[in-house]
Amino acid sequence: MKITPSPINRLLIEHYNEGATMPLVLPVAVICNTTDEQLLGNIKANSPGRTWLKLEEAHDRVAVLCGSGPSLADTLPEIRGHAARGDVIFGLNAAAGFLFENGILASYQAIADARAATADLIGPAKEHLFASQVSPKCFERMPSAHLWHMINDDIDEVLPEYDDDYCLVGGGTSIGCTALFLAYAMGYRKFVLYGYDTSYRGDNHHVVDQALNDEEAVVTIPFMGRDYTVSLTMRGQCRAFFAVAHVMQKTMGCTIEVHGDGILPDMWRAGPDALSEHQKYETMWSLPEYRQWSPGEDLVDKFFDIVKPMGLVIDFGCGTGRASLKIEERGCEVIAIDFASNCLDHTSRGLRFFTMDLSKPMPFSAPYGFCTDVLEHIPTAQIGDVISNIMACAKTVFFQVSTVNDIFGQTIGTPLHLTVQQHGWWIDLFETMGYTVTYDMDRGNASLFVVSRKVN
Repeated sequence: MKITPSPINRLLIEHYNEGATMPLVLPVAVICNTTDEQLLGNIKANSPGRTWLKLEEAHDRVAVLCGSGPSLADTLPEIRGHAARGDVIFGLNAAAGFLFENGILASYQAIADARAATADLIGPAKEHLFASQVSPKCFERMPSAHLWHMINDDIDEVLPEYDDDYCLVGGGTSIGCTALFLAYAMGYRKFVLYGYDTSYRGDNHHVVDQALNDEEAVVTIPFMGRDYTVSLTMRGQCRAFFAVAHVMQKTMGCTIEVHGDGILPDMWRAGPDALSEHQKYETMWSLPEYRQWSPGEDLVDKFFDIVKPMGLVIDFGCGTGRASLKIEERGCEVIAIDFASNCLDHTSRGLRFFTMDLSKPMPFSAPYGFCTDVLEHIPTAQIGDVISNIMACAKTVFFQVSTVNDIFGQTIGTPLHLTVQQHGWWIDLFETMGYTVTYDMDRGNASLFVVSRKVN
């Protein structure tokens, strides 16, 4: 069977043509830089005859993780101070060589990139930590390197028999995110990060020339009055980092400090309140546990029983897309809309999907709408605009609205349910806005409504 690269991020880039009233939305699939076939081949070749990393007991030592962002050069005095205090320095990829050139011998160099050219990044360190998926050239050049396994859905197919305990290291696709969990597996709970810029400084994407990344496509991301140039892979890494780091701090007993300059450290220091609503939800959809529950999927049958839709349905706030797929299976066409470009499940990516802000007018028209567990996420000041925009697109809309506070927002330190009101409040709002509520049900922790435009 031929194995092709699997998408690791699905991004929608907006391009504005002069004179256009709406942006051109361009779907971009960011894929792994190595095929699944090659990854598994590397794992199979590297794993026999080596000791594999296993989970260690927690301890109080500090892990200083040094990425290769341009700001690493600015923080060398701070890193020297950590080394003098006995903190453990991790040089990620080329950062180990850069640190050595500046008088700092890293305790560990960690590498996970599977490309053969990554062997050229091997630098001086007391010990080396190579993922089993790296090119065998890395182990040829550094036979004493320790081996660790990254999570891979198919890894069990290629691992040889192993008599001792071992662990699989998660954290995403970038070494910056994965290094957090690698160090965690080694017992560290206190992390201090440098060189995690995840953005360019001028024309420089790394602290040293790294031709491997020269041809990556870039976009501009505004944050707190500053424009950051990031590659598409950097954008995915930044999103994954926040998901990983917040979980580690909230549920795994870790502390994380991020130093240096760039979009990632600036966003981290600004705190969750500084994240835009869009950034919050891109972060949340990066968490596997956030997408486990799909309330809309469970309500599709009720939607058909009550509304009996025929023809086109717009799924406003489609999330994973599982409800949209189920509506399609029942014979309707679907337009799926959501705020976050990374919300869809892998199995939902064939949907007609658009990234849209519901607080702004949308260029769609359909007889029916489906909107479940969305309105409670809208700031109260924008609720009227959102309902108006939804009802302008669809004549009859099936709503479910949660009437209780959320539990997931604590993961990133900020609530997600911003308008928590009881059943009667929503009925009064719909009717005050001039719509007709043709069906309602108070379910205790959520309310159902079917809302239609009034017929003159």
